Amino acid sequence: MKRKEAFISDKRRISYLSAIYNRIYRGQSVLIEGDYGVGKSRFLKLLKPKKLRGVWVESLFNIHEILSSILKDLNYDTKATYRRTPEYLKTICNLTDFFIIIDEANDLDRRAWPYLKRIIDAGVPVVLAGLPKVRTFLNSEHPDILSRLKTLVLYPIVVEDFIIEYKDFETEAVEQIYVATKGDMRKFKEICTDCRDRAKELKYSFVDVNLALEFLTDLPPR
Repeated sequence: MKRKEAFISDKRRISYLSAIYNRIYRGQSVLIEGDYGVGKSRFLKLLKPKKLRGVWVESLFNIHEILSSILKDLNYDTKATYRRTPEYLKTICNLTDFFIIIDEANDLDRRAWPYLKRIIDAGVPVVLAGLPKVRTFLNSEHPDILSRLKTLVLYPIVVEDFIIEYKDFETEAVEQIYVATKGDMRKFKEICTDCRDRAKELKYSFVDVNLALEFLTDLPPR
């Protein structure tokens, strides 16, 4: 039977979910900030408000593609053309009962931000997630947009939460992996998966510290 990977929700993340719901139900927007590997993308997947439909946007798209993709997700028959950009923007600004999710906001084209400002000002909630440089950029280039966003800083989950969740790991094994990966949730999960696979091969009932160390010796320094 395949093991289902649970997403660890600490008190900070649970409180952030509540804060985001309160914001987007009021038609306001949020910026989730965090370093590589803290779990921004996985946190965004927890956003499932009952009153609003979530529309995911690819941050690498050009603005005409972004606007078209939003409407397509809302069951509109659209084509991504620059010529219809004003029309699509106006349509989106007049719609309700949905919110926009943009992961990797640091990849957004600079020209997309003024359009997002119009959408935000229309009361369409936008939840952005990105590296700290997103806030730095907005503070420098678009302070008016930054003032419209509530910034929530996401930190790595503490080792105690991992110990509680990974019950098939020896406590010291979890601690060693956590230290080696410096709280990078993506790398932590990757190594734990490797450890579990190896434990299964060896017919071990749990992952001990010696087995974990086998996967940490060649881990490149960060």
